[in-house]
Amino acid sequence: MIKADDAGAAEDLPLESESGAGRLHRLRGYRFGLTLSLLIAAFILVVLWRDILVSKYPGEQGVYWSRFFGGTSDIVLGEGTHLKFPWDEIFIYSTRVMMSTKKTVLLTKDGMEINVEWAVRYRVDPTRLPELHRVLGPDYAERVVVPEVISALRQVIGNYSADQIYAKAEIDLIEEIEDRVKSRIEMFHPILFETVLLLRLDLPSEMQKGIVEKLLYEQRLLSYNFRVRAEEQEKKRKLIEAEGIRDFEATSKISMLKWRGIDATMELAKSPNAKIIMMGSGQNNLPLLLNGDSSAPLVAPQKASPVGKAQ
Repeated sequence: MIKADDAGAAEDLPLESESGAGRLHRLRGYRFGLTLSLLIAAFILVVLWRDILVSKYPGEQGVYWSRFFGGTSDIVLGEGTHLKFPWDEIFIYSTRVMMSTKKTVLLTKDGMEINVEWAVRYRVDPTRLPELHRVLGPDYAERVVVPEVISALRQVIGNYSADQIYAKAEIDLIEEIEDRVKSRIEMFHPILFETVLLLRLDLPSEMQKGIVEKLLYEQRLLSYNFRVRAEEQEKKRKLIEAEGIRDFEATSKISMLKWRGIDATMELAKSPNAKIIMMGSGQNNLPLLLNGDSSAPLVAPQKASPVGKAQ
């Protein structure tokens, strides 16, 4: 029995060794196919790299669209790199503040044409980006923002005549336009409105010239009325001054002219310059000052007598 078992074990060993060699041989046979498969996969990855990996930079977000699994996804893809199937798409939107600039011809209340150059600032609502993509798409600015601004400009400008627009403050016009645009855009669309800027307002040259002349004439009238009121106040001031002089002369029995002459003489006498003061002999004669440094001959009046010389 022992010899039989040993013989059976000896017979099994060559079978196991042959099985291991066969596996190794089969693996060597698969190596070529495996290498070829890896090369093909690498080639496909290189060719379809841009269709598989999508990068989004700062200030950008994406919407995933699946061809076979439900279309537009409600998930918003943030910044960074994302994988997708080659037959799917990722639409990228900028979440930064955007600006559009246009020129529009508008009509005023009196039928005059005005060339308006304007700009609008806006941005998408990141929380409603899939809705924006479904309803409007990437060209949402041309579909919604620009038409809404033009409509608001026509409504606001059409309420004023040309001269009213020329004289109206720009901030008031902008506030009216912004109120209309903001209520329309943010109420019905996933867009955040920022502001409207009026870069230029051009009226017809003849109309502009007439408005300027009218405004200048109005300013001249205002200036004339101001001068009239100033003269009326000056008249009242002089009447009050005359009444004061009359009361002073009645009380002091001295004429204001003589009082002013004496007062001026006293002030001049305090000057360090050499001078001669001649006092009149009559009651109504005023003092006379002569410069002592003058080379002209000094002739005293007939009714005056020298009083003194001040150094």
